[in-house]
Amino acid sequence: MKIRWGGLGLCFLTQVAMAADLGTWGDLYPVAEKDMLSLITSRLEQLQRSGEWDKQMDGFKSRVIANSQRPAPVVGITRAQQYATRYFDPSVQVAQDLKDDKGRVFARKGEVMNPLKFVPFMQTLYFINGDDPEQIAWMKRQKPDTLQVKIILVKGDIPKTSAALDSRIYFDQNGVLCERFGIRQVPTRITPAPSGERLHIETLPVERTP
Repeated sequence: MKIRWGGLGLCFLTQVAMAADLGTWGDLYPVAEKDMLSLITSRLEQLQRSGEWDKQMDGFKSRVIANSQRPAPVVGITRAQQYATRYFDPSVQVAQDLKDDKGRVFARKGEVMNPLKFVPFMQTLYFINGDDPEQIAWMKRQKPDTLQVKIILVKGDIPKTSAALDSRIYFDQNGVLCERFGIRQVPTRITPAPSGERLHIETLPVERTP
């Protein structure tokens, strides 16, 4: 009689091997590694007792405050040397269907849409370097035609610039707006174009009157 070893036989052999007592191989030692949570707790207690914790927290707070008052300057922005003017079309290709609050689709995926056709731009944006005294003086002389005005720094101290211009100040963090509008020099002024569907972008050297 021939015995056929199939899956059942292999399974049986495996179970036997797993159940066998193979004895002790090598020396056994207790786990020497400390519990990670206990280690962290112990380290924090040491920092608090030594006063180092308060120093670390004070340093962290100081860095946060300093960075909020003077963020990293926008890279690649220089001072304007001559006047330049151009128009900017903010049209974008819709990535997905856009619906209003009632669920009605007003823009289909793939369509090119100009947001200024739906939301008019009725303000003046100024981009300046707050560390440049001449740009601060230039900003004080400006007389925008719009009621809404925003002063946006590409470099400088926000509280100091706000005090100097007696105005609320914004900062182009990470250069998002400069990249969007293609700004490479300041001062730059952005106003609505006469058509209402484009933006007028002007590079204005400080020597030039409004």
